[in-house]
Parts: sequence; C-alpha cells; structure tokens
Amino acid sequence: MSHRSISRTLSMVLLAFATLSLAAQTTDSGQSSTDNHFAQPSSSSSSPAPAADAGETKPAKVEVFTGYSWMTLNNPKIIGTKGGFPATFTLKDNRGGFLVDVSYFFNKWFGVTLDTGAHFGDLYDADEVFGGPTLRFPGEHLQIFIHALGGWHRLAPGNANADDSPGAAVGGGIDLRVARHLNIRLGQADYIWSSHNISHDTIDGARLSAGLVFLGGVGEELPVSATCSVDKSEVWAGEPVKATVAPHNFNPKHKLTIDWTTNGGKVEGSGESVTINTTGVAEGQSYNVSAHVTDPKNKKAVASCQTSFSTKKRLPPTISCNANPNSVEQGGSITVHSDASSPQGGPVTVAVTSTCGASGQGNDVAVNTSNIQPGSCTVTCTVTDDHQLTATSTTTFTVREKPKPVIQQPPPTLELRSVYFATAQPTVKNPNGGLVKSQQNTLIGIASDFKKYLAVKPDAKLILEAHADPRGSEAYNLKLTERRAARVKSFLVDQGIPGDNLETHALGEQHQLTPDEVKKSMEDDPSLTPGEKKRLTRNMRTIVLAANRRVDITLQAPGVESQISKRQYPFSAADALSLIGGREKPKVAPPPGPKKGAPRKGTKKGGASKKKK
Repeated sequence: MSHRSISRTLSMVLLAFATLSLAAQTTDSGQSSTDNHFAQPSSSSSSPAPAADAGETKPAKVEVFTGYSWMTLNNPKIIGTKGGFPATFTLKDNRGGFLVDVSYFFNKWFGVTLDTGAHFGDLYDADEVFGGPTLRFPGEHLQIFIHALGGWHRLAPGNANADDSPGAAVGGGIDLRVARHLNIRLGQADYIWSSHNISHDTIDGARLSAGLVFLGGVGEELPVSATCSVDKSEVWAGEPVKATVAPHNFNPKHKLTIDWTTNGGKVEGSGESVTINTTGVAEGQSYNVSAHVTDPKNKKAVASCQTSFSTKKRLPPTISCNANPNSVEQGGSITVHSDASSPQGGPVTVAVTSTCGASGQGNDVAVNTSNIQPGSCTVTCTVTDDHQLTATSTTTFTVREKPKPVIQQPPPTLELRSVYFATAQPTVKNPNGGLVKSQQNTLIGIASDFKKYLAVKPDAKLILEAHADPRGSEAYNLKLTERRAARVKSFLVDQGIPGDNLETHALGEQHQLTPDEVKKSMEDDPSLTPGEKKRLTRNMRTIVLAANRRVDITLQAPGVESQISKRQYPFSAADALSLIGGREKPKVAPPPGPKKGAPRKGTKKGGASKKKK
C-alpha cells in the first residue's frame, strides 16, 4: 500500500472515529441533562438556580473538523525524470485536498489537536499527520483558536520518489456557532514547513481550510451560584463593613437584581458591593449578611449566599502613675507622670487629684509643694477613653519640712611651701628616704592644715608636682621625680591625708626655675642676711640647681581659686647645709689656730659644696 493510500485511509478512520465519539457525547449529554437539572454547587456559601438552562453554556470538550483544504508551496524546484526523460518541476499550489482535525480540551481554553490532511495535484501530492497544543477563545457566537503542530510530512512529486520528513504547521482560525453541536469553520490558515532531501530549496508554504466542526460534550449548563464576602471579619461597633457578592455562571448580558439583608446594622447602597452600618449594634456578637441574586429575564436563575462578621468587645483603658521624686522638701517641685492607653488604640484623657490639694490634667502634672503641709500625700490618676470607660491608679509622695539654713564656714587658709630634696634623693634603694627634718616639718604643717580644710571641702586635692635639676638624662630625671612625688605623697598619707585627695605628677626637668627667678626668691627671703645673700649669689649655679630639686604643691577645690606653694628655698633651716651648704652664724671669738681669714679645712669659699644630682 502506498503512503498516499495510508494517509487517506488514516484520515477516513479519524473522521469515522470522531463522528462516533461525537454521537456518543451527544447521547450522553441528552441522557445527563435531567441529572444536571437540579445540580447543586460545592460551595456552602451559595445556593444555585434550579434549572439547567439558567447559567452559561460550557464550551465543547471535543471538536472534530473536516473540510476542504488548499495548499501552496514556495516554488521549490524538484529535479527528476518523467516518462524516462529529465524533468524539473516547480511546486506551487494544490487545489485538491481535505483536512480532518480532532481536538480535545481540558478546560475552557486549552486542549490538544491531532491534524491529518491530504492534498492532490498534477505536479505533486502532499500528506501530513501533525499533533500539538491548541488555545481557543470561545464567545457567544464566534470562537477564535490558534495552534502549533508538529509531526510527519510526505511530499510525492511527479518526477521523483516520495520523501518523508519532519514537518510543522502553525496557525489558527475562526468558527461560527450555528447549532448546539455544530460550528462552521469560516477559515483556517496555517504556515507549513518541512525538510525534504529531494530538493535543495526550503519547502514551506501555506494551507487554507474551511468546513464543518462537530462538537461533543456541549449543552451542559453550569449551575448559577453566588459567593458572599466582607472586607473585615471583626470590627468595632459603629465601624462600617463592606459586603460583596460574586455571582457565578449567570448570563453576563443580563442585569442582575441583588437583595441584601443583615441582622447586624443597616444595609447602605445596592449592587454587588454594599456597606453595613454597624452603629448601635451590640459588642462581642456575631452577625450575618445575606445576598439574594436573581436574573429578571430568567426566573430560574436564582442564587443566594451568606457571610458573617463580629463586633469586638471594648476593653477599659489602663493607667499607671508615679511621683518623681517621691520625696521633696517643702517648696520643691514634683511631677506626677501617668502612662495611660486604650487597648482599642483610641484617644484618652488623664485627670489628677490628691489628698493634699494638688490637681491637674494630662500625662505629666507639675506639683508645687510650697503651700502643702509636710507629710504624706496620696495622688489618684483617672483615665477616660472616647467611650467614657475609666480606670484609676494611685501613688504617693512625701513633703519634708524645710530645714533651717546652715551657715557654711569658709575653708581655712593654707600656707603652702614647696618641699626640697638633696641631690639624687630619694634613691632607688631607699625610696622612702630623702626628706630632711625641716622638709618633714613643712609637710607636717601642711598636712595638719589640709585635714581641717577637708572638713569643709572634702573634695579638695593637693597636686604634687616633682622636679629635678637638668644634670641627669631625661629618663633618669623622670624616674627620680616619680620617686620624689611618691615620697611626698606617702609622707602626707602617713599624716592622715587620704590618698584619693592627693595627685602626683613627675615632670623631670621640664619646668626649670631660671637664675633670675631664684635670685628674686633669695632677695625676697627676710630670713637671709645681706652677707648670706651676697655669698649665695656668688654660688648661684649651685643654688639654681638646688632650687630645682623640689616638689611644688598646688591646692585645687571646687569653687575656690587654685593656690600654689611658695617656691622659697629653706636657707634658714637648721639642716639647710644637708641640702646645699651652711649659712652665717653669730660672730664669736675665733679659736686659736690658723691665721685670720684663712678658710677652714674641707670647705670652699661660699659655703656650698657641689653635689651630684
């Protein structure tokens, strides 16, 4: 059997099969029409129409098209033989042909199609069997569809052997509904493509068809129904509720009548969306909203639905309050603060009353206790919301009697003097040494006065700044001044000065007194005789070095001007020689011995001996 015969036979089998299927579908539809007459919807929120013809008609589940088909190709050239002689055919249109399509739809829009056709002409025959998806857009009278198909294509030119190859068809058409089970396909246009070895040209073209479409699975009517909903399932009494009904399967060209009812307020508006006014309904209750949908042009198309909403139960406001501070002297100010709110989020007001006459409005109430008698006072804070629900909270505060004013004694005067060290004192091996007797006495006096000062100014401080002469290295001088500051601090602590009131600074050789500053200090010292001043001036370098081996003491206290120790070298001290040399003594008869005016053994003119740092 030739391929052409196979194609024609297959087309006729498909047509017969589709016709039998169509008949079976029509019979089933007629048999089931009574069953569907009173079909009920699955939704519990709606009730359907009692009649089968009350709603929208379902599109066909099966569509079988059969009709005339014309094909034209894009003039491919086929080189071959005809009657034993070479012949070249240019393939154009074939005016004879038919097409049979069987389509099954899974839903209203989408399905699959099996397409078969045969085209006959003088120069060539063409057969095809394609399959693929189809998309339709059903309307009341017209239906548009598109499809994309692929499969087997055979081309049999008159001058060559028939050739099989893959092929495809992409196109669509439009159907006119003329009866319950019959459409007329006004036109179908497809682009045809195939790839054959008998031609070097691409073989593609167009296919135009028209004919009859037999419909199966039609006639069933979708039962009408309605679904009700509200925008808020829970509201406050007085808050509006929007109710909406969605009709299903009614005739879209008919204007529907919708009747609304509710037991929870008043229905305002009409149509598919209305507003429920809940003013005056009880709180904490559930209410129903119902819609009854009818088609005035079809008394059998009736559906009802119901939904519900509930009202919230309003809770009273909450409040807590406190007095800050909770105890003041008479004449002081107290703030009564309230934290108040409504669980519903509405506005609230706060009122404050008390047993001592204080009152006010607001979350923060200032109380002046000038006219309130000493004792305890109870404050009541009351909150009221926008629905006149209230709540209270209490707190207390105490008014103390104002004490009599205390006359503040001024701090005593301190006589501060800098403390001096001998060269290189204190040493690393003996950090607790280095203070000669006169300097210890100076510190004892300062400690005694400072303890009295602390009784008046407990936050006062003595700043101890230690210095060294410049003869050592920077690192050496820094360590040396650390020991000097620490020695003075430890001595003062031993005298009963708290360590927290002492602060030390090791300055090394940073702040050196100049020779002019030292000379002026000597000239201002009333304890030195003119001769001593003259002798010391001759040894100024040694004196300047000694004057820089000191610890300055500065007094700092809040509200008091800082006081710095007097930098006057203790030339008159009995142990001054231990620091820098001797001083003039009262004149006495010279002992027998060396000639008058000769220097004593072991001393140098000027009375100062040079020491290491």
